[in-house]
Amino acid sequence: MNKALRYMFWGYFLIFFRLHVMIDILMDPIGYYLIFAGCSRLVDAYPKAKKTMNIGLIGMLVSVPSVFVNLSDPALSTGWTTYAMSLSAFKLITAYYLFVLLTEVVKTFGDQALQRRTKTTFTFYVAVHLITLAILSFSMNMPGDDWIALTSLVSAVAVVIMDILFLLLIGAIRRVSPEQLRVDTFI
Repeated sequence: MNKALRYMFWGYFLIFFRLHVMIDILMDPIGYYLIFAGCSRLVDAYPKAKKTMNIGLIGMLVSVPSVFVNLSDPALSTGWTTYAMSLSAFKLITAYYLFVLLTEVVKTFGDQALQRRTKTTFTFYVAVHLITLAILSFSMNMPGDDWIALTSLVSAVAVVIMDILFLLLIGAIRRVSPEQLRVDTFI
């Protein structure tokens, strides 16, 4: 289980961070592959890992163009901007299924504090990301540049904080996982 959680950690890390120098150095398809690989190690012990594994497989295919196109470039056409927003929504879907799986994993540990932490992080993560997607969707219709800049900055900082907290949660679950619950299946 430790290796599977490590794969999921690094997979989400690659999806979260973008380092674009001609191509995306931290490639999203590799991140989705790591999530796929981590979930495939857990699918026998946790049936809910199958859905997350499928999301990882879809993510590998859907995110290939993001390697070659700088999606944070403000001069992108409408099609690429729509693609970037769709990838953000897909990242939220991926995180949702990861949270569902992590909730199931944490239940087997019996650690109440970690269960509460997982639930709290999930609630705030989804809320912050949905609010940010809503702000981005409606910001083009809001009057005044100061309002748009302030809300975009606050929402971007909140998203970064929640993504870091999610990575820290995966790391905490990996550290707490009891030795007898480790799953040793191979890809």
